[in-house]
Amino acid sequence: MGKYVEAGREPPHSVAADDPRAIKLLKEEHQRFRHLFDRAEDAEGDQLVAIARELCMRLGVHMTIEEEIFYPAVAEVVGEDEIKEGIVEHATGRELAIELEQLDGTEPLFKTKVHVLGEVTMHHVDEEDEEMFEDARKAHAEGRIDLDQIGVELEARRTELYENIAATGEEGITCEAETSEVESVLPVG
Repeated sequence: MGKYVEAGREPPHSVAADDPRAIKLLKEEHQRFRHLFDRAEDAEGDQLVAIARELCMRLGVHMTIEEEIFYPAVAEVVGEDEIKEGIVEHATGRELAIELEQLDGTEPLFKTKVHVLGEVTMHHVDEEDEEMFEDARKAHAEGRIDLDQIGVELEARRTELYENIAATGEEGITCEAETSEVESVLPVG
């Protein structure tokens, strides 16, 4: 067990029995990232390349469903600054993932890039678990948002994206937020 998995064993990072559907889905994915990044720390060669490819694919899907569905749905209750920070952190992760996808694993900095992607991702995941999800959970308990319905939407979109990847090797058309287009995920008015 590595450092990321260990850090994810305790609340608010662990998946709780009473987590609303959206939070449960996103935390389960966060846990998968923890396991993959820990495996990457000990991996070399083809094994590291395979883990990096899986991470890049899964992170792409995860960031897309957050930006298309979760962030717009919770923006009003978690605050604009949290959403903006999440989008900028996603952009940083995407840049590293794009670099990794263009490498074959023999480059001297390949493993370091995977490691840094892990550090960036886990920082982001920890902030979501500790702040954004807790604010969203509170709003859900107060009846201001329906995280169970949002979870249904997240699951459907995630399935669609993975089906596109299986069919074409690409996610397909997404509505990923660009840091210059933050307004696209923030509530209007």
